[in-house]
Amino acid sequence: MPLSEQIADALRADIIFGRIGAGTKLSQRELCQRFQTSRMPARDALRQLAHEGLVVNDGTGHQIVAELSRRDIEDAYLIEGALQGLAARRVAETHTAEMIDELRARHAEMVEVENDSERLGELNWRFHQRIIELADSHKLTVALHTVRMTMPTDATYLVEMPEWRSHVNSEHVQIIDAIEARDSDLAERLLRAHVADAGKHLTEHLTERLDEIAVE
Repeated sequence: MPLSEQIADALRADIIFGRIGAGTKLSQRELCQRFQTSRMPARDALRQLAHEGLVVNDGTGHQIVAELSRRDIEDAYLIEGALQGLAARRVAETHTAEMIDELRARHAEMVEVENDSERLGELNWRFHQRIIELADSHKLTVALHTVRMTMPTDATYLVEMPEWRSHVNSEHVQIIDAIEARDSDLAERLLRAHVADAGKHLTEHLTERLDEIAVE
């Protein structure tokens, strides 16, 4: 992953999880110091976040963290869930035995690393990405890439909320079973709910965190 994208990923997680509050100024110089890099990757990272709406210009030439509503986050997961659900439908309709074997092998690998949030997050991304690839739809791939730009990575999500790890593996089994049974309606519904529920869990987590900060 290019350095600019790594910086953008780190800042995106800090913004979404509230470690950097709305209105906070983000200077290229400070980012260069934090990530030990030159100005170009830092500048490109800020441009990416501005494109996503997470960073805005304050009118004086400074880049600051934008206001981010919990509804924005939840909607991103709802949209991704709908798109991934459609991918699951396509795979359920057209899969081969080899595809099912591959998905089950990927799931088995995830079960083995369930206690390693970062590794599980990486494998979780690959599992979902493989379903999208198997759907063989360029339109879906492009649409999902656009939505995902405003969401934390799977690894970040599971590191912040390790309690979600068991949900990931148990629900994947149900999704694979529905795909193998060629039950396209169920496969779509399960994957859509799987992703949407992750968004709800994230917003609940963030709300609780804000309440704790207010009490302190």
